[in-house]
Amino acid sequence: MTDNAALYHLSVHAKQDLIQIRHYSKLNWGEIKAQRYLNILKQTLSFLALNPALGKKRIELGDDVFSFPCESHIIYYIKHHSNIVILAALHKRMVPKNHLSNER
Repeated sequence: MTDNAALYHLSVHAKQDLIQIRHYSKLNWGEIKAQRYLNILKQTLSFLALNPALGKKRIELGDDVFSFPCESHIIYYIKHHSNIVILAALHKRMVPKNHLSNER
């Protein structure tokens, strides 16, 4: 995804997370709200690509891991040169250590 030359890449896990979030949202709240929520997540990813330092450093997950809240989810990412790599988009109640161990 590009936005003003800033780039983000989705890991396989992050792609699966977004698919699951959309599926769950569609089942529970309908197509329109699911698409709206997914758009909010994608806008946040683009925003983070432009402003990667705004995330919270998550030393307990790795020296280079950051997190940033978005609605009911937390986005986990690493900085990679002038880009970011999205590791996961987890519900705020999920324990990140249980889901991120193999992502980096």
